Amino acid sequence: MSLKSLLPAAAAVAVATLALAGCSMTTNVSGGDSSAPTSSSSEGTDHSGHDHSDKSDSSDKSDAKTYTIEVSNAHVDIPEGTTNVVVNGSNNHIEGDDVTEITVNGSANAIAVGSVNKVSFTGSNNSVQYENGNAPQTGSDSGANNAVTKG
Repeated sequence: MSLKSLLPAAAAVAVATLALAGCSMTTNVSGGDSSAPTSSSSEGTDHSGHDHSDKSDSSDKSDAKTYTIEVSNAHVDIPEGTTNVVVNGSNNHIEGDDVTEITVNGSANAIAVGSVNKVSFTGSNNSVQYENGNAPQTGSDSGANNAVTKG
C-alpha cells in the first residue's frame, strides 16, 4: 500500500473535520422564555436559530429573568417578562418592552426598549433608546461612543 493511495481518504477526513467544526459554533440566543420546552438541547430552538429555552441558574435566588443575545447581524425581540438583557453579539437591532438592566458587551448594537433602569457597556458604538420613565443609571461604560437617549 503506497502513501499516494491514502491521500483521497485523508482529504475526505479533513473535509469532514472542517464541516463538523463549523457545526459546533454557538450562534444562538438564550434566555428567559420559560414556556419553551427544556427537555433536550435541540428543543426550544426555532427556525431562526434562536434558543428560547429557560437556561437560568437555579441557584439564583432573585426573580430576574436574563435573556442573553449571542448572535450578530440580526433583529432580535426581547421576550416579554425579561428583566435583564445581556448583549454579546454585534450589529444587532434589538427591541423590547420594559426591562430592569441592559449589559452590552458587543459593538454597534441598536437597542430600543420601553424603559430601563440601568445600562452598562463594555462594547463600543452602541445605542440604547428608551421610551418611558427616567433616564437610566449608567453602571459602567468602558467602551467608546455609546449613547443612551429618550425617544
